[in-house]
Amino acid sequence: MKRTTQLAHIRQLCCIGISGQALMPTLLRAIREYASADSAGFFWVDARGEMTNLYADRMLSPGLMRIYFERHYDGGEHPFRQAFIKRARAADQVTSSTASPELTRTAYYNEILRHLDAHHVMYAVIRDQGHALGQLSLYRPRQSPAFSAEDRSAIKDIAHYVAHAVNRPKAVTANVEFVDADSEGMVVVDFHGQIVEAAAKSLNLLSMALKREFNPASPPLVVGEAAQGAVQQLLVLLQKAILGVAAAAPRLAIDGQWGRFMLSAYALDGDGAAPASRAAIHVRRQQPMILKLAEAMGGFDISPQQREVALLLAQGRSNQQIAEALNVSGNTVNYHIKQLFMRLDAHDRADAVAKMMAGA
Repeated sequence: MKRTTQLAHIRQLCCIGISGQALMPTLLRAIREYASADSAGFFWVDARGEMTNLYADRMLSPGLMRIYFERHYDGGEHPFRQAFIKRARAADQVTSSTASPELTRTAYYNEILRHLDAHHVMYAVIRDQGHALGQLSLYRPRQSPAFSAEDRSAIKDIAHYVAHAVNRPKAVTANVEFVDADSEGMVVVDFHGQIVEAAAKSLNLLSMALKREFNPASPPLVVGEAAQGAVQQLLVLLQKAILGVAAAAPRLAIDGQWGRFMLSAYALDGDGAAPASRAAIHVRRQQPMILKLAEAMGGFDISPQQREVALLLAQGRSNQQIAEALNVSGNTVNYHIKQLFMRLDAHDRADAVAKMMAGA
């Protein structure tokens, strides 16, 4: 995608009506493609500059994240709040840096940045009407070029869109159609809910499903910790299924700040002679269908305005409603819809949406 098309794609994602936390996995992917970054993260802050939440498309393992919060968040080398306030007060909204030889010898670099492959970093303070909402960080590995003035300018061009998305309150999930996203994991627990075994990605995913924020007071779940809430509900339901009280394996849909998650529980051992002692909790993130469609359209060779028309069309808007939303004539909408049908070889609206979703 050309950078102008990528810019339009980011704008559409930020204006799609989904809360910042639920949108962030998709948005960060689009931003790092736009800025040619290896990975990216967003850090929400409060009025004092303290981190209240974070999401990165390359999350630290729960153990390393706890090390960061315990040793480095308020540490002497690179305390988060002081560094953020300094950037927030700087003349430039977007800055960048490359690790110096001295930095590469510090515990902070070797315990945290090295695991993120963050040798070159670009920081953007995201504001709304002068109020700092958080920090967008983009990372490149040692072998990549440092972020340039052109890269910093490109991020400035999207900062107000990101602010619009981040500042949106929690999305309402009523009447929203969800589809499976590409994030899933498995966590093994005992029947008290204590985590016995899990990969780092699965632990972070379960933490999100259980509505945890990621900050010094609320680090992600780790092996040995008890998972509460929905996991405990699932285990009660699983016991009933084992005893024959319920026929199907238990499954719960959970809506929270990170979006919707589907949790299922399965017994891993036990038989007629011995009760089960461990269970597998399967976690899958879901996303609104309209968001998956917007992401899929990134691979279609259509104009930014045709993307807008396609998204509104997928939401069931009439031609007149699309014209009013985009402030264009009905004839213009008719033209774009005809062009979409031709490019997709679609016969009607439902066929067009189905074919766009097939490319997701």
